[in-house]
Amino acid sequence: MSQRAPRGLAARAWSAVGTLLSRDVVVVTNAIAFNFLLCLFPLLLVLVAAARQLGDSRRVGPALLSLINELIPFEHQVLATSLRSLGRMAKTLEVFSLVLVVWGSSGIFMPVEMALNRVWGGPSRHFVLSRLLAFVMTISGSALVFVSVALTSLARSYNREWPTLATYGAKAIAFLLTCLVFFLIYRVIPDPPVGTGVAGRAALWAGTGWEAAKYLFVSNLTRANLPAVYGPLAFAVSLVLWAYVSSLVLVFGALMSPRAAAARGSLPA
Repeated sequence: MSQRAPRGLAARAWSAVGTLLSRDVVVVTNAIAFNFLLCLFPLLLVLVAAARQLGDSRRVGPALLSLINELIPFEHQVLATSLRSLGRMAKTLEVFSLVLVVWGSSGIFMPVEMALNRVWGGPSRHFVLSRLLAFVMTISGSALVFVSVALTSLARSYNREWPTLATYGAKAIAFLLTCLVFFLIYRVIPDPPVGTGVAGRAALWAGTGWEAAKYLFVSNLTRANLPAVYGPLAFAVSLVLWAYVSSLVLVFGALMSPRAAAARGSLPA
């Protein structure tokens, strides 16, 4: 029994890799990456503006930056500069940014719905329902970010007394946020919805895989030397690549869940 489990796991992982390389999954994950770049900075601007309204900006700003650095694990100095610039523009571009977020989020979650339906089966929702669900998911994800920022700010408050605890506490909060976001996507987006257990297992697979992908991505990003090829656009290209890798991890987590293994045989390759 103990030997069959690793074999079954290896076969499932091998089948998952084959599905990730299929044409329809590649197209969908590319769409997710493009729309991520479209709405990332408008979303950050809205978050910065809301954070200033809800708390002390001197504490909330560094906590938000710390969380973003865990979620986007490269070019931290560029991110810090961008966040400061967004803070100065927050009062003038809130409405325009909110419109871009609403539009861009549907461009993210509608392909996510297509990818998860590809894995777990199910019909596509009506266009209006998909857009409404994308907006609700954006609000829910933003709420999770605010909770995580509050917890990160609390962890950073112990930076002088217990610096190691504060550092690893911030990392643990970011990992928990990642798993919760994956769980929320797996539980809510598919139609018909999957069970809590299936969504939880898929979220653990995705969260763990995402952490591994993060370190592999950062280590290879330096070797790629994108500035030599793309010049000032290298940061934007890195963001798109990271969004693409993250979308692959999202689909991988679903593929590695038990229901995915059972349902995949009935889906077209």
